[in-house]
Amino acid sequence: MKSVTSKISAVLAFTFVSMTACSDSTGPSNLDATSALKSLAIALRQLGTEGTTATLDTDASFGGIAPFLNQVSVNIDGTPQTMYALALHETFPDGTCWESIFMNVIPADPNACTPPPLGLAVILWQSHSASEKPDRVAIIAADVGTSDFSFDSNDLAAAIYLEGENDFWVSQSGTLTSTVTATPQSCSIPLPLYAKSGHCNIATFDEQGSVVLDSFTGLGSNGTGPTKTLTIPPQTLHGLWLAVTEVQPIGLTASRLLPSTLFQRLTAR
Repeated sequence: MKSVTSKISAVLAFTFVSMTACSDSTGPSNLDATSALKSLAIALRQLGTEGTTATLDTDASFGGIAPFLNQVSVNIDGTPQTMYALALHETFPDGTCWESIFMNVIPADPNACTPPPLGLAVILWQSHSASEKPDRVAIIAADVGTSDFSFDSNDLAAAIYLEGENDFWVSQSGTLTSTVTATPQSCSIPLPLYAKSGHCNIATFDEQGSVVLDSFTGLGSNGTGPTKTLTIPPQTLHGLWLAVTEVQPIGLTASRLLPSTLFQRLTAR
């Protein structure tokens, strides 16, 4: 069983540590899809360069998804929200071991073989400007199928939600059910360092679930704080499916020490 600390560490691996917002948008975005993606990329770029030399090439990573980008209806604490949605899925060849990729990073039994975790991520966000970070954003890291966000579950699934300048929320319970279907439409994104070869396709993501999040910035003396509930009614959205077809080991200087997530992997070059 995983501890609360390990779950929070998994979330912090891809959280927007330095994200702030200039306004609070609660309605449908007036931005076009390209502008919305540029706003998201600002935050992802800052995340990718936090303590590393990783960068995110906005045009290369997101150029092909703009025509397919959805705005979806979700519910945050009883209030309907229309948000842009982008999903990412990453798969590996059968038998891929995390230890063989991060052989200089993960201290482990040489006979151990840990499959790459967290192969699916969903981002929901609202933005008011292509040149500024999102006003609010939810990032969900999970796997295909049904993922459990409870701290005491065996799943690594985790979610964060940021709203305004200082409000930061971390998942404590809930589930998300995801189904991914690739389309024939190809896409082009930079391959992560550990991918010797791979290809990308636009995919459809059927998502449904509800996640309860604890306030990380408003913890009381008993270690708990107010909660928010993010509910995703049955939705179909579009995103990217990166199929890594051959892997190669990378060293300490080419990777992060925090638990890996799909976003970290897609933004590391």
